[in-house]
Amino acid sequence: MATAQEYQTVAFFGLVVVFEVLERVRPAREIDRWKDLKIDVLSFALALALNRACKLMVGGALAACTPPAVAAAFDRLHAWPGALRIVMAIVVVDFIIYWIHRAQHKFDTLWRTHAWHHSIEQLYWFSGFRTSFFHSFLYAIPATSISTLVFDLSPLEAGIGYSIGTLIQFWEHTNLRVNVGPLRHIIITPAYHRVHHSTRHNRSNYGTTFSVWDRMFGTYTNPDLVPADEPLGLGEPVDEKQIPRMLIGV
Repeated sequence: MATAQEYQTVAFFGLVVVFEVLERVRPAREIDRWKDLKIDVLSFALALALNRACKLMVGGALAACTPPAVAAAFDRLHAWPGALRIVMAIVVVDFIIYWIHRAQHKFDTLWRTHAWHHSIEQLYWFSGFRTSFFHSFLYAIPATSISTLVFDLSPLEAGIGYSIGTLIQFWEHTNLRVNVGPLRHIIITPAYHRVHHSTRHNRSNYGTTFSVWDRMFGTYTNPDLVPADEPLGLGEPVDEKQIPRMLIGV
């Protein structure tokens, strides 16, 4: 039987091909892919390594520190059908990450874990992997604990969940012109997340999968009301001397 990591690898490279083709066919903006290629490649390599390391760290801590009584409290959830557990894990994790993400924009200490991600001035599927170590670690806590402790996903189920999570990562950062119709009231779109990466509106549209959280908690900005060429990024050049610190997230 294939492992969760093997499922994840196949899904990842499949999505790379799909989104690279889509961006070439229906780009939302003209971008210069060569401008930040070196830093994007570095960020991509680090993000993959950090994500894996953070999940192992969190998973190991959960296995070592979770009292049996706490684990047993979720036994009833473990009996749910696999498809339902995967869907519920995605919803619960996204809700928690909405609040983590919102806190990253409110508190200076947490903002330092997130600033590197907002240094992106050209959004496309590859650039979305700019994440610091502590950013990855913060997000790995709910992603790992909810999927393993609360819903007890099998390697196959975890692989499916990871594939969906990777699809969302590509989707929200892709340079794609697309209209999803009424679904925009439920899920985020590339235009929706592009608003969040803009210099003027980065304290809105915190959702990473579902748009309902922003609508419910007053942090929604309608992408239709934001100019298509709205500048992205931090609003100021990144000092190259600060990049190592930003990569760590301190």
